Amino acid sequence: MAVFLVLGSDPRLVSARLTDLVDELVGERDRTTTYESFDLEGVSADERTAVVANAVSAAQTQSLFQDVKVVVLRELGEATIDQMSPLLSYLPAAEASTQLVLTSTSKLAKSVTDALKNAGATVFDTNPPSRKNEVYDWFDETLKEAGLTIEASAVAKMVDWLGEDRARLPSLIEVLASTYGTSKKLSMADVEPFLGEKGSVLPWDLTDAIDKGDAAVALAMLRRMVRSGEYHPLQVMSLLHNHYSKLLRLDGPTIGSVADAKTLIGSKSDFQARKYMDVSRRMGSRNVSAAVQLLARADVDLRGGRDLEEELTLEILIARLCRLSGITSSRRR
Repeated sequence: MAVFLVLGSDPRLVSARLTDLVDELVGERDRTTTYESFDLEGVSADERTAVVANAVSAAQTQSLFQDVKVVVLRELGEATIDQMSPLLSYLPAAEASTQLVLTSTSKLAKSVTDALKNAGATVFDTNPPSRKNEVYDWFDETLKEAGLTIEASAVAKMVDWLGEDRARLPSLIEVLASTYGTSKKLSMADVEPFLGEKGSVLPWDLTDAIDKGDAAVALAMLRRMVRSGEYHPLQVMSLLHNHYSKLLRLDGPTIGSVADAKTLIGSKSDFQARKYMDVSRRMGSRNVSAAVQLLARADVDLRGGRDLEEELTLEILIARLCRLSGITSSRRR
């Protein structure tokens, strides 16, 4: 018996990994006599107990025609501990010929993760890395696992283009593999026609560009955030308000240490505290105050104060904030 757990916050990445895993476990066997699937998503609380019980019953029953049985139970996190009790009772004495695959897009209780750990479950975490320097490696590794060989410049283009919408990678891989196969090394020209719309970006991609005074990059980040549908203009305003509120809290001569800065901005990160201290000192009191006033004016404009499109209002705001960064044009060049 083997137990597998596929985790992740994005259902698309979890589904893609589940599909690959089930294909691998079923292999060349007849799927109709090997595979059974159960889903806890979208069922009522009363039905969840029955779904878990049925999945466990299927796992306990050997296939009549195959040497292996693959049983999938989706969205385990939807069930309560009491509703999972048949599963928790099954794990210590599981059927030897059954491959049990569980998925969850929400956090599982510690008692459940402990039971799975004791059962020797293999865990697949589909969440992409959050650090920029690790994202390229994640893309590269995922592409290689799919059998694709792609030039480094094309991988970098994919990372930049998809941005925060990394869950589109499995479908892109499927299209590339079906179009070119896995024997050809793909170039930028091969990949580019299939990239589709640009994905969204991380919030700090916008604020970092503003802090550097790089209006061109900041405006590009803004457009990707708004046009991807990931951020409403008022959400962008909230992000900027939060950013400059932290700078405002650090505006004073009494901030003498990173620990002080962490306390004031509510952060546990030394790196983030140092970054905010550097930006605050570089901008100075006058520019921080001017930035807050610009935000207040733009907030009124977005709520009907001026007859301008929302995106244009934000573009004007971003351009003006970049001029307050404290970095001269010569230093930006």
